[in-house]
Amino acid sequence: MDNIVLIVITALISGLLATIITIWWQKKSSAYQEKLEIFKILMAHRMRIFSEESVVALNSIDVVFYKHAKVRKAFSDFLDEASKKPEFNPNISDKHLKLLEEISKSLGLKNIHWDDIKQAYNPKGYADKYDEEDLLRKAQLQNAIETANRNADPQNTPIDEQNLAMQLLPELIKHPESIKALLELKDKFEN
Repeated sequence: MDNIVLIVITALISGLLATIITIWWQKKSSAYQEKLEIFKILMAHRMRIFSEESVVALNSIDVVFYKHAKVRKAFSDFLDEASKKPEFNPNISDKHLKLLEEISKSLGLKNIHWDDIKQAYNPKGYADKYDEEDLLRKAQLQNAIETANRNADPQNTPIDEQNLAMQLLPELIKHPESIKALLELKDKFEN
């Protein structure tokens, strides 16, 4: 009887221990994979650090790397530099690269260094594509603003509503919340 009790207790303890170790290992593995995914996104978009994907990944750093003081310090330094008119700031790129290097170290990727991170494949056509998309977006926005200003001036003749809708439709699809604002603006000008 004592032998059976000992076997049952041993089986329970070993099962419980195995479960605890498995849960701990899965949690640790999941946290590492999340950090690695942030690093991969930042590396993939390191030539366009203001891209949407990069910004989302950067804004996740404080949460995902909350136990990594050096990464958070490098991120803080990057944010300080980014707050200084980033388009004219030559140091922002270095702070971004330093952040990537610290993330690499925290992940245990010892063979990825500053020089490796600094090199990136960025063909001219790829850069031109994004520049053209930025120009197109700015032109559409400028056109929408000019159209709204013309409509606000009572001396102007009303423009074709269907033509205006066709011009604004691509931006409205991207930002559905602006449809409500546009309808409110329409009601304001009709009254």
